[in-house]
Amino acid sequence: MVEFSQLFWLTTLTKVVALILGAFIVYLAYRGYKRNSSKPLLYVAFGFALITAGTIIEGILYVMVGSELLSAIATGTTVMVLGFVVIIYSIYSVK
Repeated sequence: MVEFSQLFWLTTLTKVVALILGAFIVYLAYRGYKRNSSKPLLYVAFGFALITAGTIIEGILYVMVGSELLSAIATGTTVMVLGFVVIIYSIYSVK
């Protein structure tokens, strides 16, 4: 059983804040895509969705699934890196 300390709750709170802010950024980018029919903004929205998901995946894998800490961090970081790659692609795909 995982011990729930103050550090655990602080970490959980920061993950929730990251989820809310990430979701807001994704919403704004997607709204910009719909308004302007700009394909790069769709990629920006998808990239930020991956970055946000990567942040949340770490906590889910470690606390709920019971994965090893380094495995959870590696998985979450891989998803975040993919998000950054998608955002970089959106920047350089503009013609």
